[in-house]
Amino acid sequence: MGNYSKYFIAMFYVFIKMMILLLEPKKNQMVNAADMNNTTVVVPHFCATDSTPLHEPYKDIRKFICSSLDWHGYSIAFWKDEHDVVTIVLSGMYEMNWIGVGVSRDGKMVGASAVVGWLRGKDSNSSVIKKYFLEGQSSDQFVPDKGDLEFGKAAPTMLLQDTTIYLAFQLQFANGITRQPFIFAAGIGKPGDNNILPKYAFNTSMTVDFSKGTFTLGYVDISKVKLSHGILAIVGWGIFIPLGVALARYLRDLEPLWYYLHSSVQFVGFFVGLAAVAVGKSLYDRIDADFLYHRAIGYTVLSLSVLEVCQFVMRPSSSSNVRYYWNLAHYWVGRITILLGPVNILIGLYCGNGGEKLKITYLCVLVFFVVAALLLEIRLLMKRKREAPTNLTKTPVFQVD
Repeated sequence: MGNYSKYFIAMFYVFIKMMILLLEPKKNQMVNAADMNNTTVVVPHFCATDSTPLHEPYKDIRKFICSSLDWHGYSIAFWKDEHDVVTIVLSGMYEMNWIGVGVSRDGKMVGASAVVGWLRGKDSNSSVIKKYFLEGQSSDQFVPDKGDLEFGKAAPTMLLQDTTIYLAFQLQFANGITRQPFIFAAGIGKPGDNNILPKYAFNTSMTVDFSKGTFTLGYVDISKVKLSHGILAIVGWGIFIPLGVALARYLRDLEPLWYYLHSSVQFVGFFVGLAAVAVGKSLYDRIDADFLYHRAIGYTVLSLSVLEVCQFVMRPSSSSNVRYYWNLAHYWVGRITILLGPVNILIGLYCGNGGEKLKITYLCVLVFFVVAALLLEIRLLMKRKREAPTNLTKTPVFQVD
């Protein structure tokens, strides 16, 4: 095996070791529930919230996941049953204010749906509990009677006990929920007849991992991580890999330049794509994104790319009896890879809200590749038609002599 192959094997080994370190799961830190300076709160079978004044099923919350919210003595408790019904109890000091809990897809306020409650008058247990859709960050952009939340069987309730206000309700989630971002907000004053909320005085976010009984307090900005994941995937699987295939197919006359160009570009695409997978794994660990098909196709593309690298390393000589089968495997694995790569990029962009600019950019790249491939394929067919056939055996696309 030449120095060229050994060089890429060494690069491949070093990069795989780096990815193993990046993909190694991190353990949660065990801290006290009230310590807001830490990130993760683990509170098994303990809750400081006193829900005695509430009726069932909000009364007994000894097994709830709880945390303080660092605002006027407020705390929040969650409990999920086997039917994915989440019971939420929010309590704190009452100061003629409205309080609410929102369900967010990514930890941000915009686009979340919320349950908001307030009392009609001072020292009164006559309350209003409404659903809101958060179109923007200001409270006048909280649209009443909208949103994607579905209440559970137990009726939502709001209760004032001495100076403590309680807001309790149940939400029905989709099957298999394990981790969910929530937001909390409170504002001074009560809504008017139009139910438009006064400006909020405090807001925070958290992620609850029901499978581990943990809190992640504070908003985790994933926009840059998501953007990096998308750009790496587009560059690796959407540009370099298809470009490498095109070099091998349409530059065969430039022997042996086409082979070195093809191999180099494919290795760059593989490494960039592998980095995209590593960033995607980190992104999933942060938000527990429920994109099953996107992840499955992504790991499939990665596995096929690793197989291509292995085929490169173990390439038999041109005189070997197994060379035909190697060419056949290399040909079809490459075709499946360049088909699944763009498909998965589109799934990620549209299911993961990749941003309009990134979507338009990749669609332009994809259209360019499709049009260029069609023109080059027509040119290749016309060239073959003009030339007198020297043999009747079609040379495989990925054959390397």
